[in-house]
Amino acid sequence: MQTTALVHEAYLRLANQKVLKFENERQFFGLAALMMRQILVDYARKRSTGKRDGGLRMPLEDALSVLKGKSHELLALDDALNVLARLDAQQSRIVELRFFGGLSIEETAHVLEISPATVKRHWSTARAFLHREMTRATA
Repeated sequence: MQTTALVHEAYLRLANQKVLKFENERQFFGLAALMMRQILVDYARKRSTGKRDGGLRMPLEDALSVLKGKSHELLALDDALNVLARLDAQQSRIVELRFFGGLSIEETAHVLEISPATVKRHWSTARAFLHREMTRATA
């Protein structure tokens, strides 16, 4: 899926909401990142239907390649993020905003109303956790 198509799809989903009122930009960015994650995961699921690969996984460092056609890896990332969300919702949101929303450390800190140092610390911890989860799944 191309970036333009992703943004258009996210816009259409946001625009089609019955009642959509944002109190501030934090709510908008949070919802936009979540929409993009859902769109990419839905797209990956559709592409991988019938192509079951035995559960291949990837390290988060290679996550950008997911956006270039590796749908099974995006699904693995989504599974690992769901596990992380149950353990630490804030770390999961940070990954969502940084990876799916494309926000910087500072922008993520602003959206979540936490310090950039906290975002950096949680980002690092979340990447290590996701890497471990995705590696464990392939073993």
